[in-house]
This record gives sequence, structure tokens and C-alpha cells, in this order.
Amino acid sequence: MRAFSEKNLMSQELNSKSPLGKIFRFENVYLNLLLPAEIHFRAQILCEDVEALTEERFRLDDLISMLWKDFINYARKTVDIKAIYKLLLEFDQGTSNVRVKNYNEEKEEVLPLYPIRKRTETDIEKVYCKMDRKLALRGEVLLSDIANLYPSHPLTVERVLEILIIDFIEKYRTGEARDLIKIYIERPS
Repeated sequence: MRAFSEKNLMSQELNSKSPLGKIFRFENVYLNLLLPAEIHFRAQILCEDVEALTEERFRLDDLISMLWKDFINYARKTVDIKAIYKLLLEFDQGTSNVRVKNYNEEKEEVLPLYPIRKRTETDIEKVYCKMDRKLALRGEVLLSDIANLYPSHPLTVERVLEILIIDFIEKYRTGEARDLIKIYIERPS
């Protein structure tokens, strides 16, 4: 079975024969993301601003988690795999450094699918984020469903997270995505 994240949670779930293995699972998983340095910097500044406005801790993990939950909820409501895939490709067209990874080999290959903006290795930062295991698993299931229609799609949970954060920060810069942060700030504690 093809892996849809570096953690390959679906395979772990399907191949776990031990009842103890199912009981003693970590609640969270740690994922590695590759973000353009400017996007990472802007996301950190945004998190500091939200933290200052809410007087609550708000880290990059929180922003990524908020975007992921929003995406998963959209997928649950939409239930249209073709529309979700089209949306991801639409978001991805403006981003650089799409990763294509073969999990059966030892190497990781990073190829730009849209070489509009070429970046050097120093322009990319590795970001580690913590995510709820069940939400990450839900993302793998969604990507597996997409693979049933589009078997050679290059998406992984990590890549979708990269697409979401890059798209969000780009839209936030232009004022298109301020509502999501506003909702977070105005929510009851």
C-alpha cells in the first residue's frame, strides 16, 4: 500500500494485529514540512500577533492545526473527491518546491512542478509540527480516496499542509484570509 505521509499511519492501522498496539498509540504525530523561508517568517510574525491580541499562546503548530482542521471539515462537508483534488491543485499552482517522494526508497526527491519561482536550498526551511494523530490519519484516508481516482497524484499529508500554509500566508498578505484569524481571535475562551 502506498504511503500518504512520512508516518504512514494508514498502514500502521491496517497492519496492527496487537490489541495493545491499538491501545498504546501516541495521540500526536510529528511531521516535517518544507516551507519557503519568507513564508515561515511571515507565519511566525502572524502567530506572534495573534498571541499578542489574544494573550494566549499561539504557535505555528496552532496555525497549521487550525488550517488543517478547516480543510478536513471542508472535505467532510464537500464529500466530492474531484472538487477537493482540483482545489488542492489550484492552491498548489502558485506555490513552489512541490515534493515528490517515493517512500520505498531511502532518498527524498524535491522537484518543482511549477518552476515559475526557482528557489535555492537556503530559501527553504524545515519546520517540524505536531498534529493530532486522528486528524493526520483522516488526511491519509482522504488522499487514499483521491488516489482511487488519480492514482499518480503526488500529494502527501505533509505536502497538503505545505500547500495550505503557503496559500494562507499569501492570501493573508493580500487581505483575503483575515477572517479565519478574526474568528479565532473572537472565539470564546
